[in-house]
Amino acid sequence: MDKGVEDLKNALPGQNEGEGADDNEDPDFELSKEQAMELLGQAGGQEGLAAMLQGHLAGLIGSPSGFLESLPKPVRRRVEVLKDLQEKHDSLEDEYRKEKAALDAKYSALYGPLYTQRAAIVSGAEEAPPKEEGEGGEGEPGAEAEQKGDEDAPKGIPEFWLCVLRNNEVTEEQITEKDSEALKHLVDITWEPLEGEDKKGFKLNFFFEENPFFENEILTKSYHMVDEDDPILEHAEGTEIKWKPGKNLTVKTMKKKPKRGGKSSGKMLTKTEPCESFFNFFSPPKIPGDGDELEEEEMEQLQEVMEADYDMGAVIKEKLIPHAVSWFTGEAVQLDDDDDDDDEDDDDDDDDDEKDGEGPEGLTDTGEKPPECKQQ
Repeated sequence: MDKGVEDLKNALPGQNEGEGADDNEDPDFELSKEQAMELLGQAGGQEGLAAMLQGHLAGLIGSPSGFLESLPKPVRRRVEVLKDLQEKHDSLEDEYRKEKAALDAKYSALYGPLYTQRAAIVSGAEEAPPKEEGEGGEGEPGAEAEQKGDEDAPKGIPEFWLCVLRNNEVTEEQITEKDSEALKHLVDITWEPLEGEDKKGFKLNFFFEENPFFENEILTKSYHMVDEDDPILEHAEGTEIKWKPGKNLTVKTMKKKPKRGGKSSGKMLTKTEPCESFFNFFSPPKIPGDGDELEEEEMEQLQEVMEADYDMGAVIKEKLIPHAVSWFTGEAVQLDDDDDDDDEDDDDDDDDDEKDGEGPEGLTDTGEKPPECKQQ
């Protein structure tokens, strides 16, 4: 018997007790995956045994389970045909992914100039083109007053991206009143795929004009994915914000009076504590290293935080950036609510015992006006 397997067998409960404990009486002994997993859970503090078990488990990965061999020959032949079909399917799926990637790249290039012009109009670097003939002119009623209003109008579209973020419930939840003052200086948001053949995921770019809160002109957030097609997050990275003195929105300063007779008697004591802020988005949760152990409850909390962080990034990438003006005007809010109502209706399809004349909860016969931008 192999020395390593012999040591593993001796570690099994009951193997060294009673008659028949001699290893030589069972030369064909094999440690099952279940037994190895059980021992691994009991190997705390025994580094040698733990390493041996992990090596044994690694050797079991991919080994035949004996299930297929136990099937009748006709059934095995049918399974082999299904495996051939699966290979053809996988080949087609690979082609689909390549074509989809090429199509995404094509339209990303077509969207680019539109986003660039949008950013220029929002910031005021470019003026909106004049109205075409038939859409109103100098000779029409109100044209003179409109011209005078144009002279007094602010540059670009003030607080455009703040309105966009505040009109989406996922991003709005993260914005405090103090954050709003900083986000008034946000002039554009873009996204791009991560560079590098072996890198999967995307990066968000937040562009700011000069402001009294931080030095950075661009804040970024990168999501590194395990698989491009499945939303499995490996880790996220964010820009370190260079806050100006006394302007850090992610901490709050606490003051308290010192104890009488203390060294700092007469002086107020101050300390800083983390606080809620949209800008915590750029400090994503840290994934513990291999040597760090988390309790089950801590692991669940970390997973929830990571999922919420990814959801927010995905909303910005997939909803807000492509349809920013609809979120600014509030039209997208109504559409988003309608989608949610449709989902609720689908969930309630099995409940057909509603009273006559009553519609699904939350729906009325009259449409509601889209919410206005939540200005500060």
